[in-house]
Amino acid sequence: MASGVRTLGRSPLLGRPRGLMALGLEDDMPMALEGDRGAWSLVSGDEIGLREGLAARGGGTGVELALRRFTPPAAPDRRALPAIQQALERLRRALPLPGPRLPEPETPPFARRETCDALVIGAGLAGLAAAAALRSAGVDVRVAEASRRPGGIADLYDGRIDGRPFADWAAAEAAALRDRDALIPSATAVSIEPDGSVIVVARDDPQRPGRPSLRLISAGAIIVATGFRERPLVFPANDRPGVILATAARAFLRRYAVAPGARVLVATSSDEGYRTAMDLREAGVAVDIVLDARADPQGPASDMAKALGTPVSLSTVVSGLDFDERRGELLGAQARNRFGEGAAAAARTLPADALVVSGGFAPRDELLQLSGLGAEDGLHAALGGPNAVGAVASGWAAGTAAAAQLGAAVARDEPVVEASLDEDGERIDPTPADFSSPDATSAFVDFGADVTLADLSRAAERRGPAGAAVARRLALGLGPDGGRLGADLPAAAFRALTGVDLPPPSPGRLTLAALAAIARLRED
Repeated sequence: MASGVRTLGRSPLLGRPRGLMALGLEDDMPMALEGDRGAWSLVSGDEIGLREGLAARGGGTGVELALRRFTPPAAPDRRALPAIQQALERLRRALPLPGPRLPEPETPPFARRETCDALVIGAGLAGLAAAAALRSAGVDVRVAEASRRPGGIADLYDGRIDGRPFADWAAAEAAALRDRDALIPSATAVSIEPDGSVIVVARDDPQRPGRPSLRLISAGAIIVATGFRERPLVFPANDRPGVILATAARAFLRRYAVAPGARVLVATSSDEGYRTAMDLREAGVAVDIVLDARADPQGPASDMAKALGTPVSLSTVVSGLDFDERRGELLGAQARNRFGEGAAAAARTLPADALVVSGGFAPRDELLQLSGLGAEDGLHAALGGPNAVGAVASGWAAGTAAAAQLGAAVARDEPVVEASLDEDGERIDPTPADFSSPDATSAFVDFGADVTLADLSRAAERRGPAGAAVARRLALGLGPDGGRLGADLPAAAFRALTGVDLPPPSPGRLTLAALAAIARLRED
């Protein structure tokens, strides 16, 4: 991004150019280290440590890459990849294997059984607060974190916990866990079993993430503190290179001093867009205007941005993009009044080389939904937030409840959080006109699986309001990002269309070899 590269690859089914839209767990353009193979080999570029001689590649098998090389690219508004390539992708998604590419013979992974008093899933502010409460109660606790960076996105926010900046507090709590060998980084909990055990895929070797180990962890209490994911906005061509989530843009800026562009537009329905706009302007990046879909935002971030002179257009949404297909660059965006009112009712074009978007946050609650367990079974949720105040409070409450269930008492005070409380964001659901528009064929809700509003509409017509059948038909959640980048957009769009919910996506799927390894553990 710093060198001006916008297009990093192409989408799996449509072959559309894609850039870096998100970081970490939600990255839909993951990469694999050269020489690494396996269902879990693809990781976000943000998770790959630089070293001399490093070589990495984008996702894709040799067959797929050859097909793309010797066939013309897809037209921007059609599902025009060769029939054989579409068939391969459909077949890959239909197989009961999680790999982002067609499966190949696999060595059974190393698997082991572990026990502890309490297992915390997630090492963001909520998970670290829960672990702190449990440690103070003398409980043997383990913390599994899917990324290699504990603390989540604490470093992207200003505020203090017990007098220390968020990131410093998180680093200290993570260090305390490491000292006790209680923190498991790069470890994804993929299933909470009916007996309360948790299957964890641990990518122990950062140079070979495609060769993970398996842990079957049995705990007296489980705390799910998996946090929130930022929601993209739905509009035509919302997958183009140059469109980036607000938290990802701020992460590039704060962690790497890299801006998403030289002239930026911000489109938002939450305070997160304003926070990123202020950071960009402070860094000297031109932010011409913030387009807020809400009619009357009153949060502290929006108030501060206005006070600092950031231009704002309320009740305004993006209705399309100007994109240079040949150069692969964003040129601008069309904006219009959301309600078709006033002088801005007609679409107007705003020049920009980057579009920062934020549709608020959706909880990462798939594990909870799929488990079927509750507090009476020893499963506790710590999903308050998405702000730091709610995260720490929910984590501490869940840790305290789990300790009490184990017969222990927390021996320290709850951390004191000093931070502003954002106004709740507004999710902008598609309207009937959005589904019937010709532009619905490029309005994506599942980016990794190349699923648009038009696909949902057609599938609902053929399958009826049967969420599970539609999800299978469209392979929702089976792209390289596991459906994570789209957050709850597919479910919200399908509910707006049919009034019926879609099943939650899988937190991660196990290969047959992994399932066999787990079965052997249970037999021993």
